[in-house]
Amino acid sequence: MHPIFISKNKFLILILLLIISSFHSFKLSAREKHKRKAVVAEDTAPYKIVQDTVINNATVETHPDTIFNKKYELKRIITSSEKVADTTWQTNNVYSVNFRTINHYDYIPTDPAYGYTGKIKMIKPYSFFRPSEKLNIPRVAFVSGMIGGLYAGANAWWSSAWYSKTEKDKFHLFNDWGEWNQMDKIAHSFNCYFESKWHYDLYKWAGVKEKNAIWIGMLMGNAWQLSIEVNDGFQKKWGFSWGDMVMNVSGSLLFGVQQYLWHDQRIQMKISAFPVNYSKYNDPQIKERAEKLYGTSFTEILLKDYNSMTFWFSVSPGSFIRNPKSKFPKCLQVSFGYGASGMLGGYKNRWNKNDLSGDVSLDNVDPADIVDRSDIQRLQRFYFSFDIDWTKLPVKKHWAKGLMKVLNIIKLPAPALEINNNKNGSKVAWHWMKF
Repeated sequence: MHPIFISKNKFLILILLLIISSFHSFKLSAREKHKRKAVVAEDTAPYKIVQDTVINNATVETHPDTIFNKKYELKRIITSSEKVADTTWQTNNVYSVNFRTINHYDYIPTDPAYGYTGKIKMIKPYSFFRPSEKLNIPRVAFVSGMIGGLYAGANAWWSSAWYSKTEKDKFHLFNDWGEWNQMDKIAHSFNCYFESKWHYDLYKWAGVKEKNAIWIGMLMGNAWQLSIEVNDGFQKKWGFSWGDMVMNVSGSLLFGVQQYLWHDQRIQMKISAFPVNYSKYNDPQIKERAEKLYGTSFTEILLKDYNSMTFWFSVSPGSFIRNPKSKFPKCLQVSFGYGASGMLGGYKNRWNKNDLSGDVSLDNVDPADIVDRSDIQRLQRFYFSFDIDWTKLPVKKHWAKGLMKVLNIIKLPAPALEINNNKNGSKVAWHWMKF
C-alpha cells in the first residue's frame, strides 16, 4: 500500500469543507428540533387543570396557579369501591337483593417522579360554540332566558304591527283550509318544523339529553305558533284555525320523529322566494291590490306574498345508504316543491276597490265597486329539483356548523322541472334556475 500525501493547501480546503458541512447539519438539526418543539407545544390534552387543593397541617390550601406544564400526564385510579342495593324483589316465597358496585376515582401522576398528594379539579376546554357533552346549567339558563325574551318581544311586535290595526271580536273558530291554495297551511308546517329544530339545537348546545331536547324543541315550536292562533281567535277578520294547528303539529312531528329514529334530518323542509312583478298585468288596480295585501318591502313580501314562495321537501338519498364504503355524497339532495301563483285573494280574484286589503264576502258590496279578475288563473305548481344539505358539508369550526344549520332553511337555486294545472296552455315547464 502506498502512502497518500496531502498538501497543506488541500488540507486547509478539506478542513473548511468539513466545517461548512457540520454547520449545515447543525442548522438542519436545529430546524427539526424547532419543528418537534412546535408539535409538542400544541395543546392536545383532553382536560385543562384549573386548580388543585393540598392538605397541609390539617388545613386545605388551594393553588389556582399550579405550575403543571403540558407534559404533566395523569391517570385515573380507583380509590375505593362500595356495594349498593340496587333492586329489591320479594314474593311470598322469595326475597332477593341485587347489588351494584360504585367505584370512586381520583387522578394521580403517571410519572412517579411527580409525587403529589393533592386533589386536582379539571374541566374540558369547551369553546363557546362547541356543544356541551353534559348538562351545562349556565347555558340552559342563557338559552331559556334568550328564548323567553324573544317570545315576549315577538308577541309585543305582533300586537302592535298586526293586531292593533284590525277589529277585535269575541274568541271564535275559523275554517280557512282552502285559502291561498293551501300555501298558508304548508307555511304553518314549515314554520313549526324549523322552530322545533332550532330550539332542539339550542338545548343540545346546552348539554340537554337527546330525548329531552327533542320534546323541548317540539313543544316550543308549537308554543310559538299557538300564541299566533290565540291572537287570531280574537280578531273579527280571522279566527282560531284548527287547520293551522294540525299543520303546526305535523311540522314538529316531521322533525321529532326523524330525530328520534335516525338522530338526523333525512327529509328537510326548506323555502325559496322571488318577488313577483305585478306590473306584468298592465293593470294599476292589480298592482295596488298586491301592494295592500303583500306590502312593498322584501321582508313583507317574504312574510305575506304566497305567490312569491315555494316550499320544498329536500331528501338526502345518501343518508339512507347503509354501506359505509358508499361514495354517494350525503350532502346531495333531491327536492320536491310546491308553490302557487295568480292569487289576488284568499279564495277568489275578486275584491272591493274601496277596500283593497279586504278579503271578506262581497254579498253586500255595490257591484260597481267590485273588481273581478277571475280571468287570472290561480295555479298550483309542483317542482322537482336538486339541493344541498348545508349541514353535511365538511366544516370543522363549531361556529361554522351553527351557521350551516341556519342556512339550511333556504333551498339552493337550481334547475327545476315544473308540473302545473294550467288550463290554457302547457302543464309542464322547465326552469334553468328556480329561485
